[in-house]
Amino acid sequence: MSHVREARMLCRKTVELFTLLSYTQETGERRMGMTQELLSLVTGLAHYLKILIRIALTGGLKLEREQSIREAMSSFLDKLHLLAVQGGNPTAKRMIKGSNKEAMTINPAANFGTQGVTYGFRSLAPENAGESPYPPSDLCVRCNLTVEEDCVRLGTYQRWHSHCLQCAQCGKVAAVPILKEKPSKSGDEKEVTSQEQPPKLSTARRPPANVDGFVFDPEPRKDTISFGEVPTVILCVEHAHPGCRGGFQAVQRLEQYAFLLNIALRRLYLLLKKQGVVPISPGLHISVLILI
Repeated sequence: MSHVREARMLCRKTVELFTLLSYTQETGERRMGMTQELLSLVTGLAHYLKILIRIALTGGLKLEREQSIREAMSSFLDKLHLLAVQGGNPTAKRMIKGSNKEAMTINPAANFGTQGVTYGFRSLAPENAGESPYPPSDLCVRCNLTVEEDCVRLGTYQRWHSHCLQCAQCGKVAAVPILKEKPSKSGDEKEVTSQEQPPKLSTARRPPANVDGFVFDPEPRKDTISFGEVPTVILCVEHAHPGCRGGFQAVQRLEQYAFLLNIALRRLYLLLKKQGVVPISPGLHISVLILI
């Protein structure tokens, strides 16, 4: 079930909404134009959110009917209920603990990013993410360009494009090669309907980056403004030495979109605080910084 385009559009329009809200001191005609733009953005947000909820409900029904996974629909509805009950509280605990307070056992065959949390993603749960001591950044540690798709992370706030995570010795990259789209056939062949066509490779599910094949040397590090201390020597396991460490995690598209929204909301809050629109209050800080 294709859902990447809708998720991408929801992310972009939400970021546009945050950007629009940052223009708090506009007046006159510009202010009126912003009101119309705001209405358009809210309408678009509602549209894509409705589509994504419908896709999720349809997926839950298909899992129940075709795969006999009876808890699929109830699990999805429970997550929505918990989100509503907690009211988007960014400090709410999300990690699922056992009776003895132990962490939930992770199933390697399932989606690692969403396992063991009540909703959202493990990497963005307050217990794991914490507060970044640095200005929020959506850039790649290596190339310094925005990371907008599936990628690789070390911790929560250090992220690389999958093709930027590269062995310093042999040049091997973590990105899995993507097949090129076949050109559409012409002639008298039977026309294929949109429902019969497979999703485009740009929106189809892609294999995660090969993070298990890469480690980093903990000694040579550099201090950066946006990411703190980052490793400068990354190696594939074939060229690694005993002192190297692992810890890289593959990030799927939806998880990265959630991270981008988190960064955009943090930036909006910092800007409004700088402009004096919101008071410098820890309580307000907590209420505004909603982790997606």
